[in-house]
Amino acid sequence: MNLNALLSFAVFVTGCIVISIVFYKHKDLPSRLFAFSLFSLNYAVLLIFLFESKYILYLPFFFRTAPLFYYLIVPSFYLYLVFVLKKRSQLHWTDTLHLLPAIIYFIDYMPLFLSTPGYKLQLINTFVEHDENTLLEFGEGWIMPARVHFLAPVIIGLVYLFFATKILLQYYRFSIEHNKKLGILRWLVTVTSLYFLLEITNLMIFLLALANQWLLTIITIMVIFFTISLILFSEPYLLYGRYFNATYRGNDTTKKNKQLNLPEEKMHELRHLFENYITKQYYLHQQTNLKQVATHLNTQPYVLSTFINHVYRMHFNDVINLHRIRYIEDGLTNKKWESLTLEAIAGKAGFNNRITFLSAFKKFTGITPTQYIKRLRGGKTQGESKSEI
Repeated sequence: MNLNALLSFAVFVTGCIVISIVFYKHKDLPSRLFAFSLFSLNYAVLLIFLFESKYILYLPFFFRTAPLFYYLIVPSFYLYLVFVLKKRSQLHWTDTLHLLPAIIYFIDYMPLFLSTPGYKLQLINTFVEHDENTLLEFGEGWIMPARVHFLAPVIIGLVYLFFATKILLQYYRFSIEHNKKLGILRWLVTVTSLYFLLEITNLMIFLLALANQWLLTIITIMVIFFTISLILFSEPYLLYGRYFNATYRGNDTTKKNKQLNLPEEKMHELRHLFENYITKQYYLHQQTNLKQVATHLNTQPYVLSTFINHVYRMHFNDVINLHRIRYIEDGLTNKKWESLTLEAIAGKAGFNNRITFLSAFKKFTGITPTQYIKRLRGGKTQGESKSEI
């Protein structure tokens, strides 16, 4: 297996992981449209792998199926962009027109698709053993002339990207005029730019690089798709969060201040889950931390952190410690732990070190644990020792 086959396989597997996460984490229509755009591009990577590894000889029914999806890469992304920025929630019957180029290709290649595996293998062997550049000529159709199905998806994609750019500019102007946040715009501009780079590079290959079209085309497709995958992996709020509605709060120029603004339905869901977590007093476990609680609530740590900051106006540890201190206050008031030392009481509440307990108790009650107990007993707090447990 050559290097191109290994690289294309790695890119394909990476793409499968990204697409699976998007499908699993996001049930909304815009996300599914974006996932379909990624799937269509990844399908082209799959066909590259099959040809470079020569496994296409065992799977001839895949032959010439890549353009069926390649025609839909940019149109499905364009619909995703429209759904996000124009707040559309349903497909219209007119959206079926976006399928027209793929339908024309299917009709053009219907005779080949219905031909015998032996005939397809004969064609495949010709490409594999002689000149792979002829793969991009697409001369087997019965309607369209040769090379049309290499150039047509590129031209159609550039037209879609032109209109996508217009929508992005309109949204940008609207956002500036109405002081709206631009977090989602950066993501959409990034993907639009990458798709433009894909199409314009393929156009240059078609016009200028006749001798190395196959090699340059597969490199372009793999680099663009792998770049999109890396961006999604490096920005978890895009891959796991509600990225199509994501905005930033605060200063976008510093990564430290970047926060996800969660949709209302997600806030409501997290509120219910977190309140149930608190009610069941899971916070009393000494190993409680942000990652552990996020896993328990089936969400991501950064999403839970954003929810806590928005609802409680505190950091996660402060919220947990606040509930622990309330638990201790309730126990002391009800005289549940009269025979226990303060250190033992702190352990029961989930504190695993003395300093954290003292600091949290003073922070949320305004006095030390010893002062609190003496106050409950009616003792004076004036002049008492500052030493604690």
